[in-house]
Amino acid sequence: MGSITSMQYAIRKNGSRWERETAERILRIREKYGNDSKEYGDIKESFYCYGCYLKWKEVHRNEPDKSEIPLLTHVDNTKVGGTYFRLRHLNEKNEKNKHNEGCCFNDPTGYLKGISNSFDYMDVDTKGVTHLTILKKSQPKRIKNNRFSIGKMDSTERKQYQSFGALQEIYNRYNTAWAELTVRTEDRKNVKIKDILFSSSEAIDIARNHQEDIIIVTGVIKKVESRNNGGYINIIFKEKENTHLPSFRLSVSPKYIYNEEDLKHLENRNIGCYGRTCYNKAFAQMELFSLPNQIVFFDLEENEPCPFTLPVIDLKRVEPIITDTLIAYQAVATTANAEGFSYYLKNQKNIPLLEKQIEQNIMKREELLQEKEHRIKVRDRNVNEKERLIVQLNNKKDELATIKNTLEKKSSFAERVLNIFKINESKKINFLLSQKEITEKEINDLKQEFYVESNNVVDTENFIKHIESNAVDIQTRISTTLQVMDDLKQGLKVEKVWREVVEKENCYMYHISTANLWIAVQMSKAVYNSSIMEIKCLLQSHYEDNEMRFYPQNIQSIEFNISSNESMIYQKIRNELNNRLRHLPFIKKIKITKKTIVNS
Repeated sequence: MGSITSMQYAIRKNGSRWERETAERILRIREKYGNDSKEYGDIKESFYCYGCYLKWKEVHRNEPDKSEIPLLTHVDNTKVGGTYFRLRHLNEKNEKNKHNEGCCFNDPTGYLKGISNSFDYMDVDTKGVTHLTILKKSQPKRIKNNRFSIGKMDSTERKQYQSFGALQEIYNRYNTAWAELTVRTEDRKNVKIKDILFSSSEAIDIARNHQEDIIIVTGVIKKVESRNNGGYINIIFKEKENTHLPSFRLSVSPKYIYNEEDLKHLENRNIGCYGRTCYNKAFAQMELFSLPNQIVFFDLEENEPCPFTLPVIDLKRVEPIITDTLIAYQAVATTANAEGFSYYLKNQKNIPLLEKQIEQNIMKREELLQEKEHRIKVRDRNVNEKERLIVQLNNKKDELATIKNTLEKKSSFAERVLNIFKINESKKINFLLSQKEITEKEINDLKQEFYVESNNVVDTENFIKHIESNAVDIQTRISTTLQVMDDLKQGLKVEKVWREVVEKENCYMYHISTANLWIAVQMSKAVYNSSIMEIKCLLQSHYEDNEMRFYPQNIQSIEFNISSNESMIYQKIRNELNNRLRHLPFIKKIKITKKTIVNS
């Protein structure tokens, strides 16, 4: 990028201090006193490059000597091009009077790149051309801090002033010489700023020809009109008295944050506005959506702060947006008072009774467990006795089998037929028969004992199961009572939250009967930054047969912040709330009506 030869500013040393001079002020001195006057003669040799002065201070952290920066000459060229400063020609080659390296007037690239680091809608390419994306409505994520960010205290609170935008920063540095800078617009055209500067009258002709061109419309603002029935605010330029056409206007859509009060600072100010012309129902106009991004003040006084404050988020405009968004989820706006959320509060007197029931059931359960332990011991003794009887019975059966086997051998058929028994053999057989009878009786007795012990084991097992069943029932009653008591305690906490929410300022209540759901939306300024609005949405399900009885565990919340720097803040509130709602389990089952407008 080439150098700027016509400079509106110079630096002059007055005693021990450097002071900035404007070409216009020096021109007025020359016009008042004359070019050959002592008043002008005393200062005409003391003008130095303001850009080199600033660069010296940036690099060396101190004030330069006169010999360290180049000398300038004031030029009165008002008849053809205005007044300005230019480098003093000391000789034909001007070898000893050149701009210092990095001077913003010699090569604006470095300065413009520094500006672009503070604004997301501006970038500078390798050729020094400034690329603008203002009309994409992106907001700067990094706002440049300057001495005008906070204003003086008024009677109510500290006013927060917006910082200058990129265009204003550039104009403040170069003044009318900014017209020589090259920019690349959103139309992908490289143009000098002077080629897109048009008065409001000229802009009317451009718009009437249905040319939607990107320009900087310039002029003095006559009036900021009240919001019309369509929600638009129109800012009217002063036009020539003899024109029969409606004045050029800047139009602010209702979807943007600005209210009439935020725009009153523009009245009677000489401004430029960057944007695209259009023709709408016999009116030539341009959309205004961002004061710092689009507006340039041409009439700022020395050290005047940025004239407009941060816009205030209008809660009256937020409420219908929230209501409209929730209506799409079948919500109905309603009113509620803190006393209404008192179901658990009224039932908290039952907590001591529930605690006593739990204590009694725990005692019963312990008694059953002790009885169960005793019965298990009895069962184990019965099982052992049963096992002993089995062993004893098996032994007797073996004994009986031995006796029967012996009798069979001694009572053979041949001996009975021949009747040749000996007396002693007869006694043995009789003894065996007696033993057989005794053993059989013992076996029958053992069987009877085994039967009794088996029944005892079964009865004891059944009794143990009965005890276990009773213990489970009691434990269930304990768990149920604990859950009821826990729900009651949790319900008290949740009700307290809702009573506090309902009593807060700017809290709006809604109810979805098909989902048994309460919704509260509360808006407030952030404590840490009053220009940020905090939006909190609380959702609570309730019993179908009693809308004042909550399910304490079924509570969810949504929280997000909106900065007043957001130009399309009301649309963003709608979109953010809608995007967060549709992912909640409470809401997913609800059929969204077609009334939902996500990108209005």
